[in-house]
Amino acid sequence: MLELVFNDSHMLVLWILSIVFSSLISFVLAKSRSDYTFLFPFTNFLTLIYQSYDVLPSLLLSGLLGYYLLTIMKRSNVTSEINLITPLWVFSLSISSLTLQISTTLWLTSIILLNSFYLIVLKPLRVRLNSSPLVSLYVIMIGFLSIFLFSVDTLGVSSIQESNLGPWIGLNFLWNSILSFAAIVSSPNFMILMGVWTGVPLVYKIFKSKKLENKIRLTLTFIAYWVYSIYLPSFSPFQNVFPYIPYSWFNGFGTFGPVAPYFLVGILGTYAVTAVLSFLFGSRQICSVTCTAPYMLTFASGLKTFNRSSKLGRKTLTSKMSPIFKITSVLIWINILAFAVISYLNQVNYLHILILNQDPTVFLASLYFNFVWYIQFLLIPFFGDYACVNHGLCGWGTYNQLFSYLGPFKLKVKDPSTCLSCKTVDCAKACPVGLTDMRASFIKKGEFKAFKCVGAGECIEDCPYDNIFIYDGRASIRKMMSKLRSLR
Repeated sequence: MLELVFNDSHMLVLWILSIVFSSLISFVLAKSRSDYTFLFPFTNFLTLIYQSYDVLPSLLLSGLLGYYLLTIMKRSNVTSEINLITPLWVFSLSISSLTLQISTTLWLTSIILLNSFYLIVLKPLRVRLNSSPLVSLYVIMIGFLSIFLFSVDTLGVSSIQESNLGPWIGLNFLWNSILSFAAIVSSPNFMILMGVWTGVPLVYKIFKSKKLENKIRLTLTFIAYWVYSIYLPSFSPFQNVFPYIPYSWFNGFGTFGPVAPYFLVGILGTYAVTAVLSFLFGSRQICSVTCTAPYMLTFASGLKTFNRSSKLGRKTLTSKMSPIFKITSVLIWINILAFAVISYLNQVNYLHILILNQDPTVFLASLYFNFVWYIQFLLIPFFGDYACVNHGLCGWGTYNQLFSYLGPFKLKVKDPSTCLSCKTVDCAKACPVGLTDMRASFIKKGEFKAFKCVGAGECIEDCPYDNIFIYDGRASIRKMMSKLRSLR
């Protein structure tokens, strides 16, 4: 349904100029470049006709940004031309979408100025993406901020202000900024747009993967993101009972609320079920499948060289757990358990301790998953890939990694001598966590077992000799069953 409303002839002129500029840019891009970039300004038609960014234009732009991300990540290992103005254009468009809530005239004017700038600045930059942390940061940051601002527009500013502590003065400015950011990135609106943006490289990787087990894992990651993390807790008919079901608290304590007596079955059941699954199949069942992190980080496979090239990334290389990792992990779990006890005592009316008007466990879970994790995400060019695994800040991750390490999960090779003669060491280069010492372990022991190994399967995928495979609870059960049969 059209919503064209013009208060005077000046606004009508602005609207016509906006369409002309959008059409002109689309035509120029379609003629000068043999790619999809002409579709970006073309999406202006939808917004100019409907005067709204609510659903369809935001989804389309998120998908186009995802395709843009995929195309440049596929060329991340070679020096090539990168059109840096395209994501900047979308980012500016996301800012202009907010001006629509202030003034239609301001919105139309911003689109005309934006399109004029875009029409003039069309020269691409020749760069090797995975050797340029600043350009990589720009690509990630601009895409993320575009998704973020589109989410703000669809949510509405008023709904975000509900989480604020009061006037934006003094320390309140810091707390309000963190709480507002967390409210946006935890919303279904943001998760959907983020899923579309980062989902394009994931779908591509599903089809590209040569190993069936990796195809299955990536497919499960895709399904888990949309069903387990978005549909079931936010849109399903039984979303109200979802927190009462074991395995539903996908971020551990604080996912859906306080440690209340009526939630204990869901909370403790989640910790029990996930401990058994991680013991049998490795922490990959969380850290490489059901967590939203592996879904969003799939595109970063082209940036995992920063694990070895960045100053901070090199400090977390290999399977060795540094003293900082150990201390951080222990301190995080002391906080989690202390906050869980306080939360429970609050619920049984023995205490009344809140942090920024929030339950302690809810605050702690939100602080990491809705704030700190996104800092790690944005700073991949400086931290390296999978910083959530390497820094020890994710209590939910270290919990599952502990049971994974205690269980039979490990990587094994068919022939250690093949690893000895290997000149490429593709397995170590492929690991998104940066476990570069796996080859030495393969040669010496014929296997590799590490606390930080989350079974992403990149080493298996990239091994040119098809020499690596996963050994987990399935193999242990088969071996045990075989022994039982031999005793009969």
